[in-house]
Amino acid sequence: MPDTTPDAAAALNKVVEALHGLDRDHLDGVSVAELLWLAAGAQNRAAGGDGSGITRGASASSSASDPRESLSDWDRLRKPLYEPSAGGSGAALPARVVSLPRGAALPRARELATALRPLRRPWLAGRRQQLDIEATVSDYARTGELVPAFRPTPERWFDLTVVLDRSPTMAVWGDTVDELLKVLSRTGVFRTLRVRDVSIWDADSEPRSAQGRPPGAGPRNAQPRRLILVVSDCVSGAGGDNRLWDRIHHWAGAIPTVLMNPLPPKIWRHSGLDLPAVRVTPPAVPSVRNAQLRFTAPPLMDHDFQQRGSRRHAWLPVPIVGLSPRAVAKWARTLMRGDPEGCEAVLVPEPGLLHRPPAPEGTSPDGALLVEAFLHRASTAAVRLAVLCSPYPQLNIALLHLVRQELVPEATSADVAEVVVGGLVSIVDGETGRGGPVLRFREGVGERLASRLGARDALRTHDAVSRFIAAHALAPSRFPALVPDAAGDAEIASGLVPFAAASARTLRSLGLAVEEVATTAQEPPEVETPVPSPGRAIALGAASEVDEAPALRVRRVPREQEHRPYFFLSYAHTPRYGTGGPDPDMWVERLFRDLSGHVMAMTDLPAGAPAGFMDREIRSGGGWSERLGEVLGSCRAFVPPFSPRYFASEICGKEWYAFAQRAIYHQAKSNRPAEAIVPVLWVPMPPEQLPGPAERLQFNHRAFGDRYVTDGLYGLIKLRIFAEEYERAVYELAKRIVSVADTARLAPGNPVDYLQAPSAFGRPSGGARPMQVTVVAPTRHDLPDGRASDYYGTQPQDWNPYYPDSARPLAYVAQDLMRSLNYQATVSSFDHESRSDLSQPPTQPEILLVDRWALEDEECRARLAAFDAQPQPWVSVVVPWNRDDPQSRVAEPELMQKLERTMPHQMRQGRAADRAAARGVPSMEAFGQILPLVVESVAQEYLRHARAFPPAPELRQPRLQGPMAEYGTTQHIPRRAEESEDS
Repeated sequence: MPDTTPDAAAALNKVVEALHGLDRDHLDGVSVAELLWLAAGAQNRAAGGDGSGITRGASASSSASDPRESLSDWDRLRKPLYEPSAGGSGAALPARVVSLPRGAALPRARELATALRPLRRPWLAGRRQQLDIEATVSDYARTGELVPAFRPTPERWFDLTVVLDRSPTMAVWGDTVDELLKVLSRTGVFRTLRVRDVSIWDADSEPRSAQGRPPGAGPRNAQPRRLILVVSDCVSGAGGDNRLWDRIHHWAGAIPTVLMNPLPPKIWRHSGLDLPAVRVTPPAVPSVRNAQLRFTAPPLMDHDFQQRGSRRHAWLPVPIVGLSPRAVAKWARTLMRGDPEGCEAVLVPEPGLLHRPPAPEGTSPDGALLVEAFLHRASTAAVRLAVLCSPYPQLNIALLHLVRQELVPEATSADVAEVVVGGLVSIVDGETGRGGPVLRFREGVGERLASRLGARDALRTHDAVSRFIAAHALAPSRFPALVPDAAGDAEIASGLVPFAAASARTLRSLGLAVEEVATTAQEPPEVETPVPSPGRAIALGAASEVDEAPALRVRRVPREQEHRPYFFLSYAHTPRYGTGGPDPDMWVERLFRDLSGHVMAMTDLPAGAPAGFMDREIRSGGGWSERLGEVLGSCRAFVPPFSPRYFASEICGKEWYAFAQRAIYHQAKSNRPAEAIVPVLWVPMPPEQLPGPAERLQFNHRAFGDRYVTDGLYGLIKLRIFAEEYERAVYELAKRIVSVADTARLAPGNPVDYLQAPSAFGRPSGGARPMQVTVVAPTRHDLPDGRASDYYGTQPQDWNPYYPDSARPLAYVAQDLMRSLNYQATVSSFDHESRSDLSQPPTQPEILLVDRWALEDEECRARLAAFDAQPQPWVSVVVPWNRDDPQSRVAEPELMQKLERTMPHQMRQGRAADRAAARGVPSMEAFGQILPLVVESVAQEYLRHARAFPPAPELRQPRLQGPMAEYGTTQHIPRRAEESEDS
């Protein structure tokens, strides 16, 4: 029913009068809706709101409607993030440079790796020899003499040389090329991989390899085993520059050569790739030189191929592929004689045969014509990507890929290329020297594109980028950005618009200290970050005004008063048996409904508040992983139904670990345990079949009835004769959930990155795996001069770097985290560990927790240097430090240099997570995120280097013993000495 009061009527008349004064030729329904939305926000701010539709004192349900609440790191103390730039006019805002995580620069990387499968065809006549058992046995049966026979070992077919075009225009594709090289290296398709840079060669000299030979040198075999991949956008070949084509012609005459172009195929003809196009087909032999590829002469070129053999010397076919899995697969099959249809190629002339005039110089059209031309020829994904980026006056390639990954996942590298080369932007070098090329919209282009962007999409772009930064703060691949900071040494040019916002928690995880703002008892001064506007007409002001907006505040209902779910029902989905039939998970859903009813009756939850959560409600919808992460970070108890299928499910293991991590953080901060996991016997299981995290739970199932222990809830719910026992068990279970939730009082945590969480159940078979945690830290009695003693105890194991945020020593927090991953961790100090012979095979993987203040002691520094001198890939160094510790913050550069000089090998070995952990972990939350990655890394290295014994022939299936038994590796049990002597 509409509001018909006089005040409402007067307000409506004012709105109608205001709309009459606007230009109706350029005003559509969407624009009117946006104007009304902005007007409502302005009126709300005047009444004490924040402009988002949330008034002071709003309820929790109303605050949940704010789309910014979907951010995974929302803490209301946020700072905007800007592109590094020295441009702009007017006053500049002081800022500090931070490094942000990058998005994937190469979409569909896994599909590209799969497309290279035809090249896995082995070369049977390898260089190495292996024992030929069949030939040896055959010769022994024929001659009676046991003489080993050998045969060549099959090996990979190709040695790959990647030639990178480092012309100025290719700088845009630097990140894409780097990820392409990683794909080529990790697939294992090639025997060797070498990278050559075309820009280091002089124009008049032949390009040569590290051994001094040109890439095309060597004997011309019928089946060359070397392959050259040239990565170039061919723009340098436009305007009469044929140096790249001359080199490609030289290489293609001796070695199979292919050209990979990151630009979309439809604009190849408008670059330097304006050569005759043909389709090549493979001959009867795989992997031949380009001159042996078959093709039909294109029209108007028959006279060039009339003489016998002329096309082999004058024009050579070179296959050309884009960054598309389909194109790469067709070329790979053509090369290995697996695709009779062939692939696309161009005819490259011999040097001096083709002369092209330089490209004419002309003035660029205005922004309106450029946008219209782009909208006419570009793909839908490219248009959407350009429109989403239009509020920013400039952006670098890393930010462009990030927006593509988070908001236009269907876009490919060709769509990104259309935005870059479509005439919309000009490419300039990054002013900071670290951001790479910067894209700036040409005059009039940004405004024209921004007119197609709605306010909702602008807000979604801002929030999506902010959410990605918060969830991947520890990612190794990064790009620079600026955050306002009065003490910073950089500047934000006026007129720039922030592309994202970072909370204080995120900035701390990025290594930037953030000072808390003084608050009053009545209302916390929480600053709201501006978001990009949907058009230049309502754009934000200068950057200097952004950080001075204390009037934009949001008052949030305290989290303790929010109606959080009492329990999270985690379960393993049961597949249907046969076709049709009822849903096998309907019984779990009934259990959830019954538990929710009892919990509602036992608590004071209001109507509409969730009593529990079951992921069945969102399995088929969008945002599944984000929703799971939010509920796992806020629910009060965790209810896992025990069954063999549950403990075999990786998803259930992730859910268990995500909730157990909250309990570990709670114990670390309060120094009291929080047992908030309430197990359910869905199917009875013997204790020896339970993984470590489930076996360690102290829970009396007999309190729910003897029949419940014998048959489990599934047996009680399926058989009607046990209906009374089922009702009793569910009632007792609900009482237990409410009691645990009210007793543990587990504080809500941050939404977890559910997709990145490890499984708490570890490997499907085997018990808890051993792990060594060694602490390198001083005690309270032997601290360096001037060092505060608040972080230390009487033993090195008592070191607590995150005090006062944490009340427990870090080694025991790490032990609990490893226990939740099904590892049995042993804690000791570096001083007490016996390391007499480091050359022996390892007995267990090891995590070294290093306090950099310990390096002030010369004896400890010498021991660490000796430890680092021995290669030990099964050992990883983790360097925790507290960004809120003023002494550590001041001395960090000097202590970091000492650690790098003392342990250079350990600081650089391992995966990206190991190296990031060695550089420093500045907070407890960052420690909990990176420790599972380091643990998995050292466990894998331990399996590669530990000694394994084959099973004894006389023992059928020996019981695994020793450290390797927990890792699922067969170990030989040696016989006793007297048994060996008797035999």
